Amino acid sequence: AAVPQTIWQLPATFAFAEIHLSKSYASMCLLNPTRVFYKFLLYRKLTFLFPLQVCGRGFFLSEQSECLPCNCKGHADYCEDITGICIVNHSMGDFCEMCEDGYILTPGLGGRHTCQPCACPLPIPSNNFAVHCDKGGATLRCKCQEGYAGNYCERCAPGYYGSPMTTGSSCKRCDCNGNTDPNLIFNECHNVTGHCQHCWGNTAGANCERCAPGFYGDAISAKDCRECDCESGFCDMHTGRCLAEPSTVNLCNISKSCDQCIWHLIKDMENSNKTLDQLKVGVLNITTVEHTILVFMLAIVIPIGFFDLQFLSTPHLKLIFLHYFLAVENLNLLVPTLLDKLKLVEDKKPVNNVTTNIMRIRELIAQARSVAKKVQVSMKFNGQSSVEVHPHSNLEELKTMTSISLFMRVDPDKDPIEDRIILYLGDRNGVRDYMGLATKNDILVFFYKLGAEDIEIPLSSKPVSQWPAVFNYVKIERLGRHGKVFLTVPSQSSTDEQKFIQKGEAPGTESLFDIDPQDLVFFVGGVPPDVKLPPPLDLAPFVGCIELSSLNNDVISLYNFKQTHKINLTTSPPCPRYKLAFSQSRIASYLFDGKGYFTVVTRFDISVRTIASDGVLFLMANEDKFFLLELKNGILRLMYDFGFSNGPKLLENNLAKLQINDAKYHEVSVIYHQSKKVILLVDKSHVKSMENPKTTLPFADIYIGGAPSSILKSRPELSSVVGLKGCVKGFQFQKKDFNLLEEPGTIGISSGCPEESFMSRKAYFSGKSYLGSTAKISPFDNFEGGLNFRTLQPSGLLFYHNEGSDEFSISLENGAVVLNNRGVKVKSHKKQYNDGRSHFLLASVNNQKYSLLVDDEDKQLKKRPASAVGSSYDSDVKTFYYGGSPSSTSKNFTGCISYAYINRLDLDIEPEDFKRYPEKVQISLEGCPVHQPPAALLSRHRANTSGTKQSQKESAEPNIKSCFLSSSPKSIHHAFRFGSIANSRQHYADFPDSLSQRSHFSLSMKTHSSFGLIFYVSDAQEDNFMALFLAHGKLLYTFNVGDQRVKIKSEDKYNDGSWHSVIFIRDGNVGRLIVDGLTMLEDSIQGNNVSWHISGPLYVGGVPPGRAQKNIQRNSAYSFTGCIKNLQLDGKQLSSVADTFGVTPCFDGVSEGGTYFSEEGGYIVLDDSFNLGLRFELVMEVRPRVASGVLLHVHSADDYFTVYIHQGAVVVLVNDGTREFFTKMSPKQGVCSGSWHKITVIRDANVVQLDVDSEINHVVGPLSPSSTDSRKPVFIGGTPESAATRKAYVGCMRNLTINNSQVNFSKAVLVSGAVSVGTCPAS
Repeated sequence: AAVPQTIWQLPATFAFAEIHLSKSYASMCLLNPTRVFYKFLLYRKLTFLFPLQVCGRGFFLSEQSECLPCNCKGHADYCEDITGICIVNHSMGDFCEMCEDGYILTPGLGGRHTCQPCACPLPIPSNNFAVHCDKGGATLRCKCQEGYAGNYCERCAPGYYGSPMTTGSSCKRCDCNGNTDPNLIFNECHNVTGHCQHCWGNTAGANCERCAPGFYGDAISAKDCRECDCESGFCDMHTGRCLAEPSTVNLCNISKSCDQCIWHLIKDMENSNKTLDQLKVGVLNITTVEHTILVFMLAIVIPIGFFDLQFLSTPHLKLIFLHYFLAVENLNLLVPTLLDKLKLVEDKKPVNNVTTNIMRIRELIAQARSVAKKVQVSMKFNGQSSVEVHPHSNLEELKTMTSISLFMRVDPDKDPIEDRIILYLGDRNGVRDYMGLATKNDILVFFYKLGAEDIEIPLSSKPVSQWPAVFNYVKIERLGRHGKVFLTVPSQSSTDEQKFIQKGEAPGTESLFDIDPQDLVFFVGGVPPDVKLPPPLDLAPFVGCIELSSLNNDVISLYNFKQTHKINLTTSPPCPRYKLAFSQSRIASYLFDGKGYFTVVTRFDISVRTIASDGVLFLMANEDKFFLLELKNGILRLMYDFGFSNGPKLLENNLAKLQINDAKYHEVSVIYHQSKKVILLVDKSHVKSMENPKTTLPFADIYIGGAPSSILKSRPELSSVVGLKGCVKGFQFQKKDFNLLEEPGTIGISSGCPEESFMSRKAYFSGKSYLGSTAKISPFDNFEGGLNFRTLQPSGLLFYHNEGSDEFSISLENGAVVLNNRGVKVKSHKKQYNDGRSHFLLASVNNQKYSLLVDDEDKQLKKRPASAVGSSYDSDVKTFYYGGSPSSTSKNFTGCISYAYINRLDLDIEPEDFKRYPEKVQISLEGCPVHQPPAALLSRHRANTSGTKQSQKESAEPNIKSCFLSSSPKSIHHAFRFGSIANSRQHYADFPDSLSQRSHFSLSMKTHSSFGLIFYVSDAQEDNFMALFLAHGKLLYTFNVGDQRVKIKSEDKYNDGSWHSVIFIRDGNVGRLIVDGLTMLEDSIQGNNVSWHISGPLYVGGVPPGRAQKNIQRNSAYSFTGCIKNLQLDGKQLSSVADTFGVTPCFDGVSEGGTYFSEEGGYIVLDDSFNLGLRFELVMEVRPRVASGVLLHVHSADDYFTVYIHQGAVVVLVNDGTREFFTKMSPKQGVCSGSWHKITVIRDANVVQLDVDSEINHVVGPLSPSSTDSRKPVFIGGTPESAATRKAYVGCMRNLTINNSQVNFSKAVLVSGAVSVGTCPAS
């Protein structure tokens, strides 16, 4: 027996770990849950008495505390203590001799067996649609789930639709609302799109959900569609009322709970003529100004109520909308003039009472804007109209994360779905970064741009033509370079609420939204002629109705517009929206934004939900008397004074019942009993009673959630009171319900209670603080993390994780940002990031390099050391910290961290919600008391540090000129171009052992080539191999089974220049080839248990010279010419590329001749026929995309010669072994102008002449008798990392000659990295 190991008393977290482990057994061999729990209890008791024994791999601990061998018959390495039951994923039986339904037993390495998903049709969990599968000889037999058909469940059964051979897709039941041929057993719909083929009973629509044109009635429930009895032939499809033209679908015509009008007439409309024109008169007359703004607020602050549609007739509605519309237009015209006049008065330093009046006017203007921002009503767009909305007040916050939500309604029956723009957030000229939403090809598409890349995220799972003609909820979100689009279709009479999501990400590392506050615009529905849209959004204006909901979780409205274009509320009134259609809206609740309040009378009951530390629940005040219930540090605090002789009464303690800022609803009741006792109840439980001298409540109003500044300044006890940020519901006075939004004193409140309001994405750290949580992460090997930070301190820990002595951290060190991975450090170039400004950092780790990027400008890379220990990417939950840690020796951070994210192995990338972190030590989740220091202090700091040579070098770096051409030409996401040289390729080194038994590869490709290698893997001798290649334009997939070969050849040619999806599967001796999710081809070889092992690497796009010719025809053994994207193994993206040779991104657009050096880095080594000795002449033409980079480099152990560009100038640098000398030329336009530039360099020993576009300079260096004319390798465009002293060149190069001999890069000794020989992306 194996010698037992010993573990002394386990830590307190062991209980959690044991329970977590037992839950994970649910997908393993059957276990007795009682026995597992008993074992856990036994462990906890024993560890306090004597050491616990743990057996090694392949052994289990018996009841006699002996380590006995597991009897797993080669199927498993582990078995359960006491029982010896074997443990293997997705297996059954005490010895794991059987697999769960939907899995098949597959032999593995060393005789081990594993349970793998049935390849029915694909061997990945998302596309395994078998109830059961087994093998009859070499043939796989699938028993399909309901809704699937075919030998391998590769198609949808009758009555279902979908594309089961496309990764991630499945079959869904046809839904025709019972309006198809009743004689058919199944609903008849298109087997891919699901569109109903033949609607019966005078119905129409993708799901036969409405009456056909010319008919009216209820197509879904009553099924009584009957012909219109009208001369025009048109009638309302619900009521049958005759119309002059076809009607639009209007579900609110049959639902009386729709709030078609959200405003009550509070006063006669005669007040509406008292517009903001009065603001021009008597700036210091506070009475007049206050009255005017209040009249404006009265015109628009009409609450979102629910009432009968017949409450107001259509003419009344149009009148209300028109008056409101004019009020907002007057506000836009007059407020800027008013603010200018206020500024003039303030500059004259008026007396106190005037200053107070000015502050009151400013407060009223802000309140008016707040009211306009929260009007939740749609606007109707006619295909020519547009609205410009006031954007987010905190534009800095938009740079890292931007989230926009809206309600959108289209009517496919009336207005065919065309390519149209929905919204645009960007600059007026369409050249900077932007976000946008549009419909294209019947798909909702989210666009955004970071740097040079236009990203498209299409929500293809729900075509727009299939949306019901009601308001659907849409949300687009960008966090750094990661984007998402969400769609929620509300519940209909026959369907539940449906939710759809699509994700995407920008390539590269740029993460910040580059916006100019002076030029930022936010348009909805379209843009006016003087605004230029970026090309992807240059579409027709929108047709339909839109209601804005939020911008970065801040409530926003179309009626807070800057200006409108061709909006006519008289002819196109807003569409009604059924507010209760979405499940999250079905409880009346109200969101307070922290600046709002609401006034009513007497005592109350209320439910509150918040995460805020401080905030008013309610306040009553009358001169020097007050009654205040508030949150202070998350705890309820009650204080009141009705003029008592002994001062205010105070209830303040740390009872657990009083802590209510946990993001849950808490019922709070305050009762003033018999005019002498205040009773406080929380969650219907009595907390405290306080008695006072009998006094009638001396108040007329109660403020909920906040109060005007004039009230808060009336008593010193109220001066520190802040508004509530959170939600309230169930608001009652004397057991009578009140709708807060119906009260005229409501400011800064909106309906609903969005979950995003309770997420804490910002935290302030005091230097003794930290946040701790756990997640499935692997930071040492596979990490991407970003965060905003702001600090005045030069040093502090931002992110930390450790495993024993191994540490992973991101920190500030003397003002610089430092990434540390097991002692290997990557340090930012700049050292002034403790300037009080907001900075964004992005850190990443993969199996090639460590990368650090700050503010999308300061980028530093370091190659992963060969000695770095690899990881198995285990899925264990690990602890990490922000802002410090309990164990690190580094100084904790002082400042703010916001919008942080990390890549978790089991979750999508999302902004971290600090509120959910279990460890919160001295953390504030509200506000950020870090401010930028005065400019004089910064300039003094720079003056004191600019004297050294080092600091001068650093301060010069930010002055780098930007190039006219982007360093990232537009390319296709996750797509790479191959074929610029005969052996261009990518190497993938990491792949699972299971590849020797079975594999499921998928990719997309496009090409015009007839021949070329796409994929190849083999053992060292190439006896065992697998290949996918082109021959005469057809795809050929082959691999060996012993001495025989499986060979599958497509019937059609796929070299048509279009994208095609290809899946190639190997399952033992069976092979399958699936093209475009439609065609499946199969071949197999008889025989079992044939050994097949490969050693890698995996080659994509080509192979090294001489390889693969043993197994495939010679003309197909060279590199494939074309693009490949989305390479996956078993449904997962392959790990990072180990090596690249002559492969660049797949650029989208026109190309031209030349050799392109991409920003991913690369270089060319010329053959030794080209010699740069002491005397030579070289000529080249370049068109750079970066301001600095190496063009040519030659070196030996003692000397070197380099031609490079630096900040737009060309430099030739020579070191002859003893001295260094250089010459420099800056052409008039600079070499970054976007044009081609000709560079000529002539060297004659110690004399060097430089000619750039016919502008000449030269230098005469010292004579060196030790210089020799020996041959050295010539590097073009960069150098290996081991020799790199400058950044690699990014851009195009052509017509390189050395001593009048043309250099042919395709014959170079080596083309390494992202270099494309022969083609460049054109400007």
